[in-house]
Amino acid sequence: MKANPGHCPAEAEGKRVRVRLAHGGIGDCDPNPMSPPGWAADGRNGCRWSLTGSPYDIAEYEVIA
Repeated sequence: MKANPGHCPAEAEGKRVRVRLAHGGIGDCDPNPMSPPGWAADGRNGCRWSLTGSPYDIAEYEVIA
């Protein structure tokens, strides 16, 4: 996994990502089997990439689709 730069990385734009949050947990998608894996990196329902000091900040990410 790569460190969160504080903004949506160019390599992740328009893609889906798996994330590790600052509190150490892995961000999973909706348990609905019809949902795509990971989280949308950007767009209307995309991730919040800003680093605010929250335990829910994205600490690390990997592009998965």
